[in-house]
Amino acid sequence: MSPVAIGIAAESEGDTRIIKSLVDRMLIDGIAWVAETFEACRGSMEDPLSPCRSWRGVEGACWLDLHRAARLARERGLRIFGSFGGVPGEEDAHMHRAVLLLFAEEDEPPRAVVIARDLDGRPERAEGFAQAAADSKRTWPFEVVVGALAEPEVEAWLVAAWDPEDDSERQRLAALCGELHFDPCAKPERLTSKNEADRKDAKRVLAALTATGRDAGARWADAPVERLESRGASCGLTRFVREVRQHLVPVVKRG
Repeated sequence: MSPVAIGIAAESEGDTRIIKSLVDRMLIDGIAWVAETFEACRGSMEDPLSPCRSWRGVEGACWLDLHRAARLARERGLRIFGSFGGVPGEEDAHMHRAVLLLFAEEDEPPRAVVIARDLDGRPERAEGFAQAAADSKRTWPFEVVVGALAEPEVEAWLVAAWDPEDDSERQRLAALCGELHFDPCAKPERLTSKNEADRKDAKRVLAALTATGRDAGARWADAPVERLESRGASCGLTRFVREVRQHLVPVVKRG
């Protein structure tokens, strides 16, 4: 059985690591044969899930940069502009169309595509993604297209994953809650992303929480999915978790 190809597009390589880490955990948790393969290969392979799934971009790359997608599509002569079912495209709609066209034009298109994009307080970006994914002018060759649409940005998802692990971290969180007048881990959607000097900026808050102790990536890697799902209702994380569980996991399970 060949590994299931999953295309991934994001704003940075760091964002791809965050998304792939969560999806891979959910594949292990949700599919018995994937879990068995992981356990059998984890001591001998750098990527013990490589027999089960492969992550890729286009032209042999391991991921696709969202901000290069439109230019790449134009260079290939792909038409990315135009309406969506007679409706003008919302913000990002043509960028997402470019991403999907690039994956669709591959010699062997991926079975699934994941697109990670920060919303930055602009819901029209989510609408643009939905327009491209459901484009009535095209029949995409993928079984599923999933949006990892973080509100306001993916660092808010890392904040949602963070939990204090000792007394000093509990004191740090309490002080931060007092400064912000809300718990950023419980309400990550109230964070901002436009000015790192803003005390509510997601990057600033994440840096404060992880000033000592385990780093954000390590905590994200083992935060219970149930915690992410319960805290992420308004920052896009809950929706992403559920779409992965309901749509992406079954694609890999079928092999």
